[in-house]
Amino acid sequence: MMMALEAEGLTDVGLVRKHNEDSLFLDKDLGLFIVADGLGGHAAGEVASRIVVEQISKYIKQTAKPKFLAPLGLDNRLSLNGNRLKYAIQVSDKAIIEDIMDHPERDTMGSTVVACLVEDNRVTLAHVGDSRAYLLNKNKIQQITMDHSWVAEQVELGLLTPEEAKRHPFRNVITQALGNGGGLEIDVQEFELTDYETAVMLCSDGLSGMVSDEQMLAIFNHAPDLRTVVNNLVSKAIENGGEDNVTVVIVKNSLS
Repeated sequence: MMMALEAEGLTDVGLVRKHNEDSLFLDKDLGLFIVADGLGGHAAGEVASRIVVEQISKYIKQTAKPKFLAPLGLDNRLSLNGNRLKYAIQVSDKAIIEDIMDHPERDTMGSTVVACLVEDNRVTLAHVGDSRAYLLNKNKIQQITMDHSWVAEQVELGLLTPEEAKRHPFRNVITQALGNGGGLEIDVQEFELTDYETAVMLCSDGLSGMVSDEQMLAIFNHAPDLRTVVNNLVSKAIENGGEDNVTVVIVKNSLS
């Protein structure tokens, strides 16, 4: 039997926002999956998140052959795919900044991103901001990214508990975003995804901020397929208030 990728994604404007400033990208042939959450309001965030998915996907397609990486300057701590994904995010950051220079009215726009590149069961995962990645199986859910946010830093320092962070008035203050023009921190990690039970979930904070881990796990376990999972996750975020745009992508191995 051959191993193949199964993936589904969905985005929704929610109940409060006028525009959907989230963007997503799924390409099983490339093994590339992206969630970007735009910032800035007045539809500028929509522009920023769209730039992110367009630039990352374009760069990953262009670097399918290693020779295209020659100008990159490889980070020896990362694999080839780790370098590709990290540099793709840097390219998208630069593209947002250039767009702001051309359109000064968008000077407040930016985007978070969480993206993974899957090749031969090896998952390369990168993120900036508070868009998250989780691992799920029938037994547990595990957040595998650390938010680039003020409250996450306070939790890490032991100054806030995770429960206090969820209710804190500064919970939406992020410390890293694409398009800010400062020193960009891109967290990259790699791991094996060798079983058929575990899925990688990428999401914007419109899901993670509205649906508890326990609710996510229950939905994952009780849905018959991934399409139902993503539909039910988005529905639950809206049922719980839908205070932000909601985007989710889930990827897992399947047999074909």
